[in-house]
Amino acid sequence: MGILFSIDKRSKEPVFRQIMDRIIGLVDSGALLPGARVPSSRSMAEQLDVNRSTVYRAYQELWSMGYLESRPGSYSRVRQRVRVASAPGKRRPPLIHWQGRCTGPTRDLYADSVRQAALVGPLAGGDVIDFVPLAPDSRCFPLDAFRKCMNQALSRDGETLLQYGSPLGYGPLRTVIAERMRLHSMNVSADNIIITTGAQNAIQLLVQALAGPGDRVVIETPTYARAMDIFRLVGVEMTPVAMNASGMDLTALERCLDRAAPVMIYTIPNFHNPTGITTDQVHRETLLRICEDRAIPLVEDGFEEELKYFGKPVLPIKSMDRRGVVVYLGTFSKVLFPGLRIGWVAAEEGLIDHLAVVQRASIISGNLLDQAALARFCRQGHYDRHVRRFHRIYRRRMQTAIDALETHFPRQHVTWTRPAGGYTLWVGLRHLQMDEPGLLRAIAAHNVRVMPGSVHFHGDCRALSFRLSIAQLDESQIETGIGRLGRVLGRLYEKRTSAHR
Repeated sequence: MGILFSIDKRSKEPVFRQIMDRIIGLVDSGALLPGARVPSSRSMAEQLDVNRSTVYRAYQELWSMGYLESRPGSYSRVRQRVRVASAPGKRRPPLIHWQGRCTGPTRDLYADSVRQAALVGPLAGGDVIDFVPLAPDSRCFPLDAFRKCMNQALSRDGETLLQYGSPLGYGPLRTVIAERMRLHSMNVSADNIIITTGAQNAIQLLVQALAGPGDRVVIETPTYARAMDIFRLVGVEMTPVAMNASGMDLTALERCLDRAAPVMIYTIPNFHNPTGITTDQVHRETLLRICEDRAIPLVEDGFEEELKYFGKPVLPIKSMDRRGVVVYLGTFSKVLFPGLRIGWVAAEEGLIDHLAVVQRASIISGNLLDQAALARFCRQGHYDRHVRRFHRIYRRRMQTAIDALETHFPRQHVTWTRPAGGYTLWVGLRHLQMDEPGLLRAIAAHNVRVMPGSVHFHGDCRALSFRLSIAQLDESQIETGIGRLGRVLGRLYEKRTSAHR
C-alpha cells in the first residue's frame, strides 16, 4: 500500500525520527488500521529519497515500541497495540486493592506515619523555626574536601569500585573504622566490622539475623522512633523499660528479664534520642553485667558517639565487652552527610559472618565508591578536622539552647534535659490539661515545629512532652525559636491557672 507523508531534511529532528512520528500519527489517528501493510524499507526509502538504512532504523524503533510486527519473508504490518495507560487520575479503579494486599505490620506502619505527619504538621512558609530534623546542618558540610576524595577514588580505582563488592564493605574503610573505634578503647579489628547503609540498615540486619515474629526485644521508652518501625515490620514484640534521669531503669529491666528472656536489648547510652541523656560509667557497667549474667545480646547504638561537647567522655559499653555480648552500631551520617548512608556494625566475627549473608541477600553490597571516598577522606585527615570544627559550632549551639531554656521556659511547670552532646533536648510538661494535637497547634501558631513526644513511645505516652533538635539551626534561630516556645507555654499555663481560680 502507499503511505503519503513528507519529511523535512533541513529540520534538526533526525529523519528516522520524523518517519517514526509520521507513522505513529497515522496509527494513533486510525488512518492506518491493525493489519495494514506498510511499504518495504526499500520502497519507503525511494519514496522519501533517503537512505534505506534510515528507514530500516525507523522501522526497528516502531517494532520495539509495538507499532509494527513482521515475520520472515513478509511485509511489516500495523500491530494491534495495547493502548498506553492514561494518567493516574483518568484511569479506571485499580484491579488490585493494594492496601489490602500489604501485610498487617506494613499497614500499621503506614497508619502511624500518617498520624505522625498530621501531628508534626507541614512545614509552612515564612519565618518558621524547625526543631524537628535530626540531620546535620548542610551549611557545615565539607563539600570541597569530600568532592576531591570522591574524584581521586573514581579516577584511580573506578573500574573496581563500580563493580559489586563484598557484602562486608570496602576493606580499607573497615580498617579505618576499626582504628577509630580503638581510639575509643574498643578492641576491634576490621574482621569485626561490617559496613551498612546507615545505622538504620544496621538495626534492620540485626533484627533479620537475630529475631523473628513473636520474639521479644527490650527497648528504652522513649526511644528512637525509626528503630521501633523496624521492630514492627519484622513482627517482634517490644517490651519497653522506662527511662529515668540516669538512663534505662535497670531495676525495672531486671524485673522484666525475670519474666522472659528477650533476643536483644536495644540502648542508646550517649546523647540518647530523644532525651539527650548520657549514662554514666556505673550505669554502663551494671547494664553490661546484667547482659553477661543472662547471655543476652546488648545492642549499643552509638550513632552520635563523636558529638560530645561538655564534660569528660564516658567510654562506650563495647570498650568493656570481654565476653562478646555487645553489638555496637555506628554511623557517619550524623557528623558528615545524611545522604552518604554509611554506618557499621562491630561485633564478634561469628555474628558478622551471618550479617554478611543477610546483607548479600538484601542488597548484594553497598556503594563501594562512597565508601572508598570516605576512606580517603578519613586517611587524609579531613574527618578529624571536620569533627573539631563541628564540635566548636555545636558546642555553641547546644549552650545557646540550654541558656535559652533557662531564660524563657516557666521552670515551675516545665522540665528539660541538659545534654552533654548530640543534637536533642527533651522537654516535659507537668499538669497541663490539653491533648498533644492541641499543644502542637498552639506551638505551630507561633511558627515553630517540634517533634511530638508520643512518636518515641511504644504504647501510650504518660505525659505531654516533645523533642527539640538543634541539628539544622544556628544560634540566632535557636534563641528565637525557644523564645517563641517559652511565650506559648507561658500563656498556656496562665490559662490553666486562670481556669482554676
